[in-house]
Amino acid sequence: MVDNFSIGLTHVLMAIALWRLLHRDDLDREVSPRMQWQQNRDAEPGDRPDA
Repeated sequence: MVDNFSIGLTHVLMAIALWRLLHRDDLDREVSPRMQWQQNRDAEPGDRPDA
């Protein structure tokens, strides 16, 4: 009984993780991590006085 519960629980948790990964918005964009970081950095309000 405990073995079936532990196997079922792990499979349900993996299914939830897979579901969440497949429904991420950033999976639809083909942007390198560096380009994404630069876009996020440029989108933030500047801490520089000249910005």
